[in-house]
Amino acid sequence: MKKYTLITGASSGLGIDFANEYAKQNENLILVARRVDRLNQIKNEIESKYAVDVIVYPLDLNHNSEINQFFEQLDSDIFIHRLINNAGFGYSGSFVNMQESQIRSMISVNIEALTILAHKVIPNMIEHKQGEILNVGSIAAFVPGPYMAEYYASKAYVLSYSIALHEELKEYNIKVSVLCPGPTKTEFFDVANSHKENKTLDNFMMDSYPVVRKGVSDLKQNKPISIVGLSNHSLRAVLKLVPRTFASKIVGKIQKKSR
Repeated sequence: MKKYTLITGASSGLGIDFANEYAKQNENLILVARRVDRLNQIKNEIESKYAVDVIVYPLDLNHNSEINQFFEQLDSDIFIHRLINNAGFGYSGSFVNMQESQIRSMISVNIEALTILAHKVIPNMIEHKQGEILNVGSIAAFVPGPYMAEYYASKAYVLSYSIALHEELKEYNIKVSVLCPGPTKTEFFDVANSHKENKTLDNFMMDSYPVVRKGVSDLKQNKPISIVGLSNHSLRAVLKLVPRTFASKIVGKIQKKSR
C-alpha cells in the first residue's frame, strides 16, 4: 500500500506551499482544487524537482457528490495517511447584504467538506494505527468578527472540532492539529474583497511559507493548536483577557475599514 498526503485548496497560496514542503520530505501527494490546469502545472513542477508521485484531481468541495465520487475512484492500494484540510475562503461585508449562495458556499467548504473529508480518511488511519490531520483555521477563530461574521464563525467551528478530534484520536496514534494563521500573503483577501489599503492588516501580513512550515512542524509534534508569529500569539493572549463583546467591536472597526 502506497502512502499519500491529500491537500485541498492545492492550486494556490498555502496549498502550493504545503505541496512543496511535503514533496521535499519525499511524500507522495494528492492535490485537489477546482483549477485543473493550475494543478497540472504544479504537478509538473514538483515532479521535475522531487522523486515523488503527484496525483491531481479537479474537485469542487461545494458538492458532496464530488467528494464521494473522488473516494469511489481512488485506487484501493492508496493510503491517505495525512490530510491537509487547507481549502477555505471568506467574503467581506455585512451579513444582511450577503448573497445566500455565498453563505451556503462558505459553510459547505469551510465546515462541511472539511468534516466529511476527515470522516472519509479516519477509518483507514485507525486500521493502520497511524495518520495525521491538519485543519487550516485562522486566528479569527478566537473572536467574533462583524462584517465577516460567517467566516469567523466557520473558523471557530474548525478550532473546536479539531481540538475535539485531537483528543478522540490520540489512542489510535492519529495526530490532529489546527493551524491558526493571521493575515497571510495569499489570494484570500482578493476573494474576500477585504484588503483595500488597510495599513492595520499590512502591518500583520505574513509570508505564506513560514506559516506552512510552522503548521507542518506542529502537526508532527501533535500540538493541538498551531499559531504562527509573535503578533498572533500576543493577540490570542489579549483575547483571553478582554470581554468578547469588546473584542468584537474592535474587530468590527478593522473589518469596516477594509471594505
